[in-house]
Amino acid sequence: MMNKSTLLAGALSLAMITPVMAGHCPLDAKAIDKALQTTSLSAAQKSEVQALRDKGMELHKSGDHKKSEQNLAKAMRMLLEAE
Repeated sequence: MMNKSTLLAGALSLAMITPVMAGHCPLDAKAIDKALQTTSLSAAQKSEVQALRDKGMELHKSGDHKKSEQNLAKAMRMLLEAE
């Protein structure tokens, strides 16, 4: 079974090496959702990660995949830094 770090690192790597691969946005969001359940971030930091995740998916749905990936990657970096 993969731990949170491995899952997030993989998703972040994918986001960085595939600039316009819209299909991975929902996978990134799922990884963020899972990591939020066990992270040691403060409530304010969790709220910021959630807002970035939500904005990323909103952008994904509107077709702006580059900005979507940027938001999701920032959320994942915050989660990785918390470990």
